[in-house]
Amino acid sequence: MEAIYIVMKDIGPAKATGADGLLTLFYQKYWHVVVHDVGQYCLSVLNGCNSLESISSTQIILLPKIAHSNSLLQFHPISLCTVLYKIIAKSVANRFKLVLENCSDKAQSAFVHGRLITDNMLLAYEILHEGLFALKLDMSKTYDCVEWNFLRAMMLKMGVVKWVDFYITVFHR
Repeated sequence: MEAIYIVMKDIGPAKATGADGLLTLFYQKYWHVVVHDVGQYCLSVLNGCNSLESISSTQIILLPKIAHSNSLLQFHPISLCTVLYKIIAKSVANRFKLVLENCSDKAQSAFVHGRLITDNMLLAYEILHEGLFALKLDMSKTYDCVEWNFLRAMMLKMGVVKWVDFYITVFHR
């Protein structure tokens, strides 16, 4: 229960207003009332005894990037998930952090704890000053599509068998 409480406290109080309309602040303020039910539900999902289906509905809203936006490209979509879903997803992500460093190449610097994206910028600077070349790619759509079958196969190969389908259920929505 302590790990679930720590995860819940890490979520901002005004975050996660999903379909149920409850903010994290509600759970934080009334934790002494909901601790048992929230803890039992989260543990039942994490142990595979319960499904995420009832709490995984997400509302997508568009936030304008600039004033007077008139094109979809000028909006940033955000997903509003329920607090329970966020707690479970964050718990899974925290567990995955423990092995992520071993699963990613040393050149992967973004999104890996303890590594900085600026490290690759310094490497690029050194390469360019040695007379080598650079290739610039449009990465704006990079994370729009994930090959889930490939990801599943790689996770199975790395020996994360028990959690593979659960990870994919949590992160592929």
